[in-house]
This record gives sequence, C-alpha cells and structure tokens, in this order.
Amino acid sequence: METESAASSAVPPPATTTTSASAEPKLPVCILVLGMAGSGKTTFIQRINAHLHTEKMPPYVINLDPAVHELPYPCNVDIRDTVNYKQVMKQYSLGPNGAIVTSLNLFATTFDQLL
Repeated sequence: METESAASSAVPPPATTTTSASAEPKLPVCILVLGMAGSGKTTFIQRINAHLHTEKMPPYVINLDPAVHELPYPCNVDIRDTVNYKQVMKQYSLGPNGAIVTSLNLFATTFDQLL
C-alpha cells in the first residue's frame, strides 16, 4: 500500500484549464512541409504566409529547396543564397536528386553561420 501512495505522489497533477494564457509564454510553432513534386507545398506555404501576414503575425520562412527557380513569397533564409544547385551537379557529377541531397548536406555544414 505504501508503494502505491509513493508512486501517486510522484505523478504531477493534471494541467488546469483556468490558467491565464498571458501567464505562460507562447511557444513558437514550426511547420515543416515535405512532399512530392507538384503536391502543393509552395501553394500551401504561400497561403499560410499570406494568412499570417494578414493576421499581423509574419512568419519566419526558410527555403530548403535548392532547385526551385522562384518563390512566390518572401523567405528569411534561402538555401539558394548559400549553395548553387547547378554548380553542385557539375562539380560532383550528380543527377538532380543527388545534387539536392548534396546541396542540403553542404547547407547543413554552414547552418551555424546563419544563426
């Protein structure tokens, strides 16, 4: 019987719904969009971006597609500013998919400089 009471005292009480929203800091929301070519990733981000700007909550957008020709929305960090996809294809004799993966790896090695 003692072990049951000790175990139950170690469990924190459930969160209450009466807590003021302003008392606790709001955590940022991160949305990572992945999908096949033509699945609507760009359109989805464009719409979310427009909605958040309308709500006066501008998002922090990071483009990790080195092969995209143009973005219909502004982004804060763009892999294309760091890595040249076409140059990676030529330099490493890679096809499109290999060049994308290699570009992401090269970008990851410089990510600390962006922060």
